[in-house]
Amino acid sequence: MRRLCSISDEYRSVKDVRPLADEHLRPMNLGNLQPEGSMSVSDFAEKHFLPNVTAKKKPSTLKFYRDIVNLHLVPLLGNLRLREVTTRDVQRLLDARASLSQSSVLRIKTGASALLSHAIRIGFLNGPNAAREARAEGHRTDPENYAYNLDEVLWMLERLPEPARAVVAVAAFSGLRESELRGLQWEDYDGQFLHVRRAVWRTHVGDTKTIESKNAVPVIEPLRKILAAHHRSNGSSEWIFAGEKMGRPLHLDNLCRRAIKPIVGGRWHGWHGFRRGIATVLYGLGVPAEVAQTILRHANVATTQAHYIMLKSKAEGSTAMKRLEKIVSQKLDRQARRKRSQQHKH
Repeated sequence: MRRLCSISDEYRSVKDVRPLADEHLRPMNLGNLQPEGSMSVSDFAEKHFLPNVTAKKKPSTLKFYRDIVNLHLVPLLGNLRLREVTTRDVQRLLDARASLSQSSVLRIKTGASALLSHAIRIGFLNGPNAAREARAEGHRTDPENYAYNLDEVLWMLERLPEPARAVVAVAAFSGLRESELRGLQWEDYDGQFLHVRRAVWRTHVGDTKTIESKNAVPVIEPLRKILAAHHRSNGSSEWIFAGEKMGRPLHLDNLCRRAIKPIVGGRWHGWHGFRRGIATVLYGLGVPAEVAQTILRHANVATTQAHYIMLKSKAEGSTAMKRLEKIVSQKLDRQARRKRSQQHKH
């Protein structure tokens, strides 16, 4: 027996409760009940849903779904049978997490929907996905979509020690994602292009985020010089940015905590700010969004325009980066002259 609701102003009589009863009994009346649907949400998640994610998705995606299941779905829906889960149950789950940001509540809904979709796909449930019509409210927050400008980047490069300086330079002048920076090996660099071939998340070496992400990014002359200097002192490892442990890529969060934030302080806005930064600079130089799209290796230009303003071919990309190269070289030359002048005065 299942309790449909509590007595309240909304549910005072049998007539008021009848729609809830009809919704609950509809699968039975339609003959859509599957014996597997009697499994609890908790058991289904552990025995079917998460193993499927493990087999088909990246470790970072598995962590996302495991956190959603363990922190939200199991505590509030875990004891329900799969076939008992209604849109109302999912809505109660989302409402119970309304103190979180809207994006967080949306992620919880995504997790619930993915679990129920898998149950439908493998025949444990029939009918529509109960999470589909639930609304993720939460409180709206303004995400920090920060984009570093060239002066901020050059300010960092003037002050940061190695290898932080080289990592920041590659991030700022190539637009690579954090996981792609960690995944770079010296064999991926031919002196003209960085060939993005893999990504590293935590200790997992795997594919890039999308097929489009596997591409070549032009390297401007100032960055070539920085990479050459970095190679002279850090070229013994296969990884361009090698960690302290032999054979492991550098952990950028640790690098940030130890070597970058103490110097940069409040000017630090995360690694993704460099990706937005190069997109914004290129766009300001008159580079078409479609060309910036290919440099950033987005699957479609709408993502670039909406979130980055950020090569249909290597030739187009090289032309765009040449414009950036000229500006960066001029600024670095002025920076070097100013530094020499200050040294002479002292």
